[in-house]
Amino acid sequence: MKRSDPHRRGLFRRFLGTFVRPYLGLQAEIGLCVVIGVALALVDPLILRAIIDRALGDGDRQALWTFSTLLLAVLVFRFAFRLLSVWLYSYSGLRILFDVRARLFEHVSRMSPFFFRGERFGDILARLTSDVEVLQRAAAHTVVNAASDLLTVSGIVVLLLWLDPILTGAMALAYPLLLLWIVRVNRRLRAEGTRAREAYGGLYSFLQERLTGMRLVQEFLRERAEARRHVRVSRPVIESNLTLSMIGAWQVALSDVVNTGAFVVVFLVGGSRVLAGTLSVGSLVAYYTFATRLLRPISGLIEINVDLQVARAALGRVFDLLDTPAEVREKAGARAPARVRGALDLREVGLTWPGGAPALDGVSLEIEPGRIVALVGPSGGGKSTLAALLPRYLDAGRGSVRVDGVDVRDWPLRNLRLAVGLIPQETQLFHDTLAANLRMAAPRAADPALREVLEAAGLGEFLASLPEGLGTLVGEQGLRLSGGERQRLALARALLKDPAIHVLDEATSALDPGTERVVLGRFLERARGRTVVLIAHRLTSLVDVDRIYVLSGGRIVEEGTHPQLHAAGGLYRRLYDDQLRESRKEGGGAPGLL
Repeated sequence: MKRSDPHRRGLFRRFLGTFVRPYLGLQAEIGLCVVIGVALALVDPLILRAIIDRALGDGDRQALWTFSTLLLAVLVFRFAFRLLSVWLYSYSGLRILFDVRARLFEHVSRMSPFFFRGERFGDILARLTSDVEVLQRAAAHTVVNAASDLLTVSGIVVLLLWLDPILTGAMALAYPLLLLWIVRVNRRLRAEGTRAREAYGGLYSFLQERLTGMRLVQEFLRERAEARRHVRVSRPVIESNLTLSMIGAWQVALSDVVNTGAFVVVFLVGGSRVLAGTLSVGSLVAYYTFATRLLRPISGLIEINVDLQVARAALGRVFDLLDTPAEVREKAGARAPARVRGALDLREVGLTWPGGAPALDGVSLEIEPGRIVALVGPSGGGKSTLAALLPRYLDAGRGSVRVDGVDVRDWPLRNLRLAVGLIPQETQLFHDTLAANLRMAAPRAADPALREVLEAAGLGEFLASLPEGLGTLVGEQGLRLSGGERQRLALARALLKDPAIHVLDEATSALDPGTERVVLGRFLERARGRTVVLIAHRLTSLVDVDRIYVLSGGRIVEEGTHPQLHAAGGLYRRLYDDQLRESRKEGGGAPGLL
């Protein structure tokens, strides 16, 4: 993912067009409330002038009561419209930012699993949470307050010019310095806001990695060292936010000085004109009231300017993620075969990782429906990469991968992944019940079906020993279960899904050889008639499969049955004999899974 450019143009325009436009009616209601609220806020100084000049100056008690009642009514209506506008723009902001987060999550969920291997998970999480929360504050409060403050300033300036143009011109001489300062620091604010958001991403990444890897931290007695590192990772967050706070404080302090200078001008010039008889006391009081009311919206606009620059940085990071293209995209008009049989056909498949490292080079193989085959070979030979091509978690750079005679690029992704079930070595479980984790594969499956697949995966006795049964929580990433129990749960989930093609990528590596043979035997019995691709380093459990393909250096170097490959005396035999000797040393049983 590219680094966000804090000075990129058009971010707010794109945000408005993409996420705000669907709620234009609601924005119009908010705008109407803001205009009415600002108008009501500008009326009371004029009523105050009338009370002083007409009611008190002329001694008119009836006018005093009339204008006082009018002033009270204005205050009540202003309060009511304030509450209404707060509800409307808070609701609007929540709806808009819900759409932003939903769009982000939907986009991320379409990314290949290999995308996450090249990105910091914590940084992605920060964009989904912290950055979106910044936008929520901006959309729900900052933008509306900015509009209200701008209208207030504009209305006050117009009224000041109407009350006394000469006095307004004199007072305005104090403000150019403030405007120059704001223009000068805006670029600094954008850059510092971007650094702050990226620092949050780094902090989220650190916390996510250390919390999920706390066992490793404790194993090597790194608690104090990691605590010190947490301080170092947190320091950029503190420094960037402190800088933003100080810039904002400088702007507000300068605004106070400028406004105080303007008030001095008002009293000197306005007071001289009252003494000269060219300005009434009521007009001077109204003028001063309006002038003092400039302080809050101007200070508010300065603080909003800081918030908007930070929101701009967050918005850039959100759009950077949305603009990151998915490596695997569904072709327009993709269609699945009418009947899925489970045939696989790879023709001269090649794949090179970014940076030039070859993963697969000219791999060709053909598997008939219902066959059980194995992919074996040294680590790094390309077995897992080849497995990821079948359900299109990756796309081949060269050649073709066909399921039932149709290139996987021409399948709808949903249909392809229903047809091909991949069980990786790292079992993914959610912090939920056994039943909920199983029903990821079949949401409507009844409890008897769940118990049946658990029994087939060798977890029947384990389930019977649990007081809460299928309602047992498995913990974060399934850490309340052993490694072998997690893998057998993944096998049960695959059986519940019941795809036409099962791909087991080291899916039983956490089991001892004896248990592995029993569990695999039950699995294959239950999956009879389905195509099964087994990837394993433990060759002694694969001797009875229909065909074995040996991968090394991204190429198929040998293929055949176990007797054929063993008799050939090549790489397979060396790997098999080495493992057999190790198995005998450890007291393992006889090979074979069927």
